[in-house]
Amino acid sequence: MDIEEAKRLVASVKHWHHRFEVHPGVITPGSYDPGFLLDAVGFPADLTGQRVLDIGPSDGFFSLAARRRGAEVVVVDYRAKEAHGFAVMEQITGCSFDYHCANIYDLSAAQLGTFDHVLFLGLLYHLPDMMKALAIVRSLSHGAMYLESHAANDLPQDIALARYYRHDALAGDITNFWSPNAACIRDMATDCAFDLVTDRTWGDRYFGRFQVNDDPARKRKLQLGYGLFQ
Repeated sequence: MDIEEAKRLVASVKHWHHRFEVHPGVITPGSYDPGFLLDAVGFPADLTGQRVLDIGPSDGFFSLAARRRGAEVVVVDYRAKEAHGFAVMEQITGCSFDYHCANIYDLSAAQLGTFDHVLFLGLLYHLPDMMKALAIVRSLSHGAMYLESHAANDLPQDIALARYYRHDALAGDITNFWSPNAACIRDMATDCAFDLVTDRTWGDRYFGRFQVNDDPARKRKLQLGYGLFQ
């Protein structure tokens, strides 16, 4: 594809969230540059033979990064890919993805299988039942999970706490439900049989890298709470 056609396709998208080079010399006009977060994820240079699940991919920056490293990439979003920049990203790059338009609470390993890497970025605070969402993510994981979220870093950090947002109280966005602090995210992940590898906070954000723990005792709470891993 020539550069002018790539520019035309980029301009056809009403709103880009991710700002990234989708074609040599063509940068999407997104408001968010996710390059630093890809560095924090720290994918291996070669993902050949590995499966990556990208939940809530937005315009597909991370999906594309995993594909270019050789991974088999499965994508899940509640929106059709034509409703944001993902479809145009596919068209420009020539990469096609196994894209599922679905709600996270409807996902299962029986449907999708399990994954070496699960990207769970910018999504947790948009979900009314954070614990159930993390439990489902755990059921889809047999390796690493990467979690980024809005976080209540202004709350005390020595106890697990979360702030609830009524209606559109956070940034005028009705899809925002929660602002958990780092301790809350860590504790929820622990009870969903994830082990923390490393994490950090900045501003009102949190990022953590986690690894699955297959100790049957660590899965017991999910079995009682959500019937997973039966």
